Amino acid sequence: MRKKYWIILAVVIVVAALVAVNLKAKRGKPLPVQTEKVEARDLSMVISASGSIRPKRQVDISASTIGKVTRVAVKEGDLVKKGQFLIQIDPVQLESTVEQIRASLEAAQAAGISAEVQLKKAESDLGRVRTLFERELATEQDVERAQTDYDVSVSNLDSARNQVRQQQALLESARHNLREVTITSGMDGIVTRLNVEEGEIAIMGTLNNAGTVLMTVADLSTIETEVEVDETEVVNIRIGNRAKVTLDAFPDTSYAGEVTEVGNSPILSSGQQGVDFKVVITITDTIPDVRPGLSADAEITVAEREKAVSIPIQSLTVRREKDLKDYAAADSTSGSDGEKEIEGVFTVDRDRANFTPVSVGISSQKHFEVLKGLKGDEEVVSGNFKAIRDLKDGQRIKVEKKALKK
Repeated sequence: MRKKYWIILAVVIVVAALVAVNLKAKRGKPLPVQTEKVEARDLSMVISASGSIRPKRQVDISASTIGKVTRVAVKEGDLVKKGQFLIQIDPVQLESTVEQIRASLEAAQAAGISAEVQLKKAESDLGRVRTLFERELATEQDVERAQTDYDVSVSNLDSARNQVRQQQALLESARHNLREVTITSGMDGIVTRLNVEEGEIAIMGTLNNAGTVLMTVADLSTIETEVEVDETEVVNIRIGNRAKVTLDAFPDTSYAGEVTEVGNSPILSSGQQGVDFKVVITITDTIPDVRPGLSADAEITVAEREKAVSIPIQSLTVRREKDLKDYAAADSTSGSDGEKEIEGVFTVDRDRANFTPVSVGISSQKHFEVLKGLKGDEEVVSGNFKAIRDLKDGQRIKVEKKALKK
């Protein structure tokens, strides 16, 4: 039994020794990496977003009264001018209403004239009775009766005048309603949507129900792109930022634009995971054969730097203080627990990779701007990702040549 114990112990010692040798050999073996020269580059920070295009100005034409559509004078795609006739809704009932109110107005005006005559007569009678009363040819009751007739005549005239004003207001309202059934264009543009045909019934809208949108007229001379931008990126966008817009319908052509609106409130939708904000880009180029609603992709340039010291995006990494070779000497008395993460890159010094803290600014698609930490003539480790993740401060490295792209 004792002999077996010593055999097992010997095996364990041999295995441990082999593991230690392998680890030491592995630790001393240079780590294959790829590197890139730090250079001064022109950088552009670009935010990408998707959405659709729309005209800057468009009008949805709805019915303001219920009625049958008796005439449609345009079709989709037609150019129209401001004031041009578009649609007629049956005016017969409204014309009848106008005539009825006009007749009522004339009757009220006649009643008003009669009331004026009665008032003049009552005024004359009152004056005559008062004169007779002064001569003691009329009684006090005669004066009171004449005064009452006069007061009634004044009231009747006021009532008649009010009735005239009421009928005039009703007539103006009826005439307005009659004008509304003859629909004209309120702007120059193109009919982009036509929803009714002759014979259909147009329904006017109410507080809780939308009415019939008869047609849409749009001014396609100025086109906008409305895109949704994530909350982490919208804070970088400013009105006036340059943009480039590409339409799915014309994938080989891009159109210049400018940010003209940045939403202050988030876009709310059911089941939404992130928070997006509306950004509107006005396209300054002319788009041939444009149609509202076409899908669009926008690239918004939010910052630019000329000849900025820059590093590859993949070179930027983080390390804990305690994993850096200078931590023990520099921070042994600082009270730090060494868990603080520091952002930096690995610079190449002969066959060693040294961690160098850096401060970065804007980023392009491939590079970070370096604000502090590098001079611009260093060589930094740029790949591969696993090597950068596993690399230790001061570790030996072997620079691999990048394969040439065919």
